[in-house]
Amino acid sequence: MTSAQRGLVDDPGYDLSAAVLESWDAFIALVDGADLSAKTRLGGWTVKDVVVHLGTWDDESALTLVLGSLRSGDIDTAFDPDTFNRSVISAHGDASDDEARAALAQSRAAVAELLDSDEAKERGGDPVASQLGPMPLLTVVHAGCYELAVHALDVADAVDGTCPPSLLRHGIAALTDSTGCLAAREGIDATIGINAKEAPWSFDANADGTWTTARIEGSAHGPRVSGSAEDLLEASAGRADPVRLVTLRHLKIKHLGGLLALTPIIDQVPGLPGGRGLKVAAKSLGGLFNH
Repeated sequence: MTSAQRGLVDDPGYDLSAAVLESWDAFIALVDGADLSAKTRLGGWTVKDVVVHLGTWDDESALTLVLGSLRSGDIDTAFDPDTFNRSVISAHGDASDDEARAALAQSRAAVAELLDSDEAKERGGDPVASQLGPMPLLTVVHAGCYELAVHALDVADAVDGTCPPSLLRHGIAALTDSTGCLAAREGIDATIGINAKEAPWSFDANADGTWTTARIEGSAHGPRVSGSAEDLLEASAGRADPVRLVTLRHLKIKHLGGLLALTPIIDQVPGLPGGRGLKVAAKSLGGLFNH
C-alpha cells in the first residue's frame, strides 16, 4: 500500500491516537462505578467478564498477540477471539473488582505507550494478524474503538442505560475504516457510506488494495446505510437483526446493489463480527428491494 492510502492511518487530518485514547477513557469511566457482578446482554457474561477480557494479565492481552505477529512476521494466522476470551475469563474471572479495573487500566496504558512509540510511527502501516486477517497495525488498534463501543452497548443496561457519545462516534469511524480496509484487501472497488446521524463516514476502496476514509460532508450520495450510530453498530456486530431494523426504518439503505459489492468480505473473513447474520441480511434485503 502506498503512502496516504491506508485509510485513517495515513490521514493527517484525523487524530487516530486521540480517538483511541478517548474511547478507552470513556469505557473505563463507564464501568468505574458499575456493579461488575451485574449481568449483561451477552449470555452468561457479567460486566466483570467484559472488563476482564479487555484487560492485561501477566503482561498478556489481545494487543500483545497483535504485536507478537508484527515482530515475528506471522500475519496469516488468524487471531481467534473466542478461544482467547474463554481462556482469559477462565484464568482471571475470579479476580477482585479492583484487580479487574486495574487490568483494564493497564490495557489503556499499553495502548497509549504503543501509540507514542517509535514502533508505531515507523511500522504503524505494517500488516499484523487480527481476527479479521492481516490488517495494518494502527488500523487494528483503531478498531479497538469499535469493540469498546459495542461492549459499552452490551453493558449499558447494567450501568446507566446509555453509551457515551464519544464511543459511538469513534466506533463508527473505526467500523468504516476497518470495512474499507477489508474491501481493499479483497480487491473490491467501491465507495460506501456508513452514514450515522452522529458520525457520517464513508470509505473509498480500490482494487489495488488501497483505500481512503473520510467524513461525509453535506448530503450523502451513493451506496450507503443510514441510521443512528447505535443501530449501525448493533447491526454490524450481530447484536440486532439488520433486516428488522430496515423494515422498521431504523436503518435506511440507498443503492443496495453497491452495498452488495461487499458480500465477498462476508465470505472471505470468517471472524467478521455478525458475519453470518449479515450474510442472511444481504440475501433477505436483496429480495425485499427487488420486489
